[in-house]
Amino acid sequence: MLKNITQNKVVRPVLSVLFCVSVFVTSCHFGDYEAKNRLEEGERLYRLGTSSNQHSKYEESTLYLKQAEEVLLDIQTSDVSILSQRNKLLGLTWFYLGNSSESDLLYNVAQDYYRKSIPLLAQSGNNVFLSCAWRDLARTTAITHGEQDSVLLYFCHADECARQVQNDLLVLDISAYRYQLCYPDSVAQRLDVCRRLAEDHGAHARYSELVELLLAEQQTDSAAFYLERLQPKDSAYTYWFEQSYTYLKSKVLRQQGKADKAYAVLLDLYDRKIDELQRDAGARTYALTLQYDVAREKQLAEQARSERQLQRTISIALVLVLALVIALLFVLSRYWRQRRREQTAALQALQNKYVQQLQLALERLQQKVSLTREIEMQRMRGNEVEFPKWLQTYRDEQLTMNRESLDELIASVDNALDGAISRLRHDYPQLTESDMQFAILSIIGASDNDMSILLNVQKQTIYHRRQIVRKHIDPAISDIDIWLQKYVLQVQ
Repeated sequence: MLKNITQNKVVRPVLSVLFCVSVFVTSCHFGDYEAKNRLEEGERLYRLGTSSNQHSKYEESTLYLKQAEEVLLDIQTSDVSILSQRNKLLGLTWFYLGNSSESDLLYNVAQDYYRKSIPLLAQSGNNVFLSCAWRDLARTTAITHGEQDSVLLYFCHADECARQVQNDLLVLDISAYRYQLCYPDSVAQRLDVCRRLAEDHGAHARYSELVELLLAEQQTDSAAFYLERLQPKDSAYTYWFEQSYTYLKSKVLRQQGKADKAYAVLLDLYDRKIDELQRDAGARTYALTLQYDVAREKQLAEQARSERQLQRTISIALVLVLALVIALLFVLSRYWRQRRREQTAALQALQNKYVQQLQLALERLQQKVSLTREIEMQRMRGNEVEFPKWLQTYRDEQLTMNRESLDELIASVDNALDGAISRLRHDYPQLTESDMQFAILSIIGASDNDMSILLNVQKQTIYHRRQIVRKHIDPAISDIDIWLQKYVLQVQ
């Protein structure tokens, strides 16, 4: 039965489409959901890394940024918007990893990160960070290799990106680095650029370079003037400002001829440097501890995320299964209604066919009986009337159904009811041919009078046959005719 249903020309394509749609929706949904979760996790780690970098916590920053890089590279999806966000975030992550590597004097490593970040920053159209990446790549290349042609080319790219976004501060910053690394003799240009950066754009760190240049030019008073402006303006870099100020003050004092004071200042700077090294050792120990804590938190977060994903997966799977069950029930109901209509039409056609045959047989019989009565009446009146030869044997004529007609009827009913008659024979092998003839005529709705004429038996015989069939099937059945009707409909 199920095989017949699934091979139906209407049902089979519908089931195939439902299955394919459910698989496609599930896979897409799960894939996008996983990619979005990984993207959010990568962005969270990236923000932790950049925050640590801005507060000079370079060990902690590198740890978070490496984790962000690992998460972002693990994202696999066909969603263009998610890939675009991933590439944008990955470019920024590599840029900050280059900054963190520079803080540890790993200039070659920093160059690799800058080179990887540049294509992604260009793809996302982030010209500010792209300019910074070209600038920092030029600086690290100049420090490690001194390849002036390559350095100038990188500075040219950086300057072009900065001018596209009309960022004057960035243009001047690039110029200052270019004069310093490529044209060290251009003192006047460097002084002008550093003054504009420090005074006009608030880049107070450039005051240290101004002081260095003025001391080299023996302009001690100007150097002392700008030294006083080298004050910490950002709490994240307070310590650097203090160190730079102390060191440059010792140089100014020495150039002013105050060697003792210069020595005292340098000694104080040395003591603070020792404290810094001790703090750095403690910070590295803390970073190792933090790394363990971060790994543990990451593992716990991954477990929680897996549990949430499993719950969502189960929920979505249950919804899809419920939808498929509802769709299948709908299709099956349509199929059953269609089959019921077809069977009803087929049974009605069989009933009409054999009712017509029965009517013809009854009409022929009635004609012969009427003619016989008329001849008998004529004889009673003294008229000599002979019976025609065909009328003399009217009781021997086959008004009943012959074997071929019964077989044809059984085959027709069995085909109309999807093999119900064959199943009846199989389920109840004790039924005889006479029992099956009665069952067939009962199923198509023949009355006892019809059966007696078609089978050429008395009505009492039909009654006994009904009881025998009930006994052969189940003596507990109260109405065998109703049971047969229900059987052929329910057995399908």
